[in-house]
Amino acid sequence: MSLKILVVDDASFTRDLIRRTLRKQFPAVEIEDAVNGRKAQQLLNKTQFDMILCDWEMPEMTGVELLKWCREQPKYLKEDVPFLMITSRGDKNHVVEAVQAGVTDYLGKPFSGEQLINKVFAAAKKHKLSAQLTSKKPKAASGSSQGIAAASIDVLMGGASKVTSQGSKIINPTEPEVSVKDVKIPTLVRFENKQFRCMVIKFGKQEATMLIKSDDVVPQVLGQSVLDLEHNGAVNRLNYYVESVATTEKKPDSTFLTVVLRLIDQDADKEAFIKSLFDHL
Repeated sequence: MSLKILVVDDASFTRDLIRRTLRKQFPAVEIEDAVNGRKAQQLLNKTQFDMILCDWEMPEMTGVELLKWCREQPKYLKEDVPFLMITSRGDKNHVVEAVQAGVTDYLGKPFSGEQLINKVFAAAKKHKLSAQLTSKKPKAASGSSQGIAAASIDVLMGGASKVTSQGSKIINPTEPEVSVKDVKIPTLVRFENKQFRCMVIKFGKQEATMLIKSDDVVPQVLGQSVLDLEHNGAVNRLNYYVESVATTEKKPDSTFLTVVLRLIDQDADKEAFIKSLFDHL
């Protein structure tokens, strides 16, 4: 019997990332998602879920409010169903509130695919659900919705890297198989509808690293970006998400930021463009 997981988050991009990461690592799981706590309640009443992953800050009903409601239901008691809170809130008061309400574990934002997988596996193991989580099952083909948020997690988390699960051994799904080349490509990038110059300093088929001035904008991790790249007289606008942001110097007022991007696009023409550009560099 496969494990049923409910993902609750008002951000479609985050829901999609979680859903596809888990399906890739644990092909036997059945995953549904909800855009807020109210929708989650409807699904939880209709279907018995084995695990819940929920964002803290959502409209209509917060994650901790949903947590408290769940723990009041006989079929979602703490000892039976793990509840993982996804949050950037790490202050003592919020931690205490969630612990008192019956939270199982935390997943802090921003998080990597490896962190997500390890948290889910640990929660499943604690509740003796790991056999259901890691059971082998052919992954059925499924249609994808439109837009950036529907991009394959193969693309989001590093391309064609092979991910397997054997017991508690977790293989990092973010490790790309393709190489990355050192380059110097001046171009344009857009974050939060603001366009400015940047310098791409590393480039791969699934990622790009660039330098930007810190006074331009500070990109948000997991936020979306658009990078303009030119090759053979054609300019292609490529969609990425921000994997990490760091200062180039060990001081908070560093002039430049190093931004690592991961490709979102899953388009044959863009993939061919990137391959041609990468081979040319």
